[in-house]
Amino acid sequence: MKKEAEEKTEEQTPAKPVFSNTVTVWIGIISSIITIILTVYTTSNKVRLDKLENSLNERSTEVEESKERVARYQWVYSLYGDLNSTDVRRKNFAVGLITLALNDNESKKLFSALQTSTDTVLQSVGQSGLRALKASSVNTELASLISKVDTSNSAARISAVGELEKKYASSPEAITQILNFYSTENISTLSQDGIINGLYFLSRTDPTVWSQQQIQQGRDIIKRILALKPGQKTAKELDRFEKVLGTASKKQ
Repeated sequence: MKKEAEEKTEEQTPAKPVFSNTVTVWIGIISSIITIILTVYTTSNKVRLDKLENSLNERSTEVEESKERVARYQWVYSLYGDLNSTDVRRKNFAVGLITLALNDNESKKLFSALQTSTDTVLQSVGQSGLRALKASSVNTELASLISKVDTSNSAARISAVGELEKKYASSPEAITQILNFYSTENISTLSQDGIINGLYFLSRTDPTVWSQQQIQQGRDIIKRILALKPGQKTAKELDRFEKVLGTASKKQ
């Protein structure tokens, strides 16, 4: 009986390691859960902190932009005396400075408001400002079109010359800028396409808007291009251009 009791005791002893292993497994599971919770918490906090930092940076940028706008508006207001000046050049100069200091939208709002004023002086300033804005817009478009007259992109060249002919055939400024294309320093850098495209526009301009100086410049250009021994198409445009200059001379 004693021997059987001892054998039963020996059979029961292995139960202790099993319990120990179970505890270890649960400790590992709990540790993993805690680690996951901490990771999620830390990540969540980082996201919140990043959002807060971005929000503060945006707010700081807005404040700086607001300060910059106020400074510009105060400076524009300081020009009030010049806008009231009887000296037309001084007044126009002040208007020009305002268009430089304010963006297009701000300038348009300011000059539109001045134009509706009951004060005739302010009305005049508003009208001058709106004209200046319109001229600036035209100059930007014109410069963009002229820059494409000698571009390597055929479609862009054709489109630019077409727009120039449609919108600027009666523009002395456009004529002058295209004439300057063929200056002694620049003509050697023009491609054959650039040369003929410029001539195409000039030979389709309104002869009545040409000045004597532009006519003489055009005749000098014809000599320069002929010296390059142009092809048949270029020669044809040169003949047409020469006729425009002849008509322009008669209108003087």
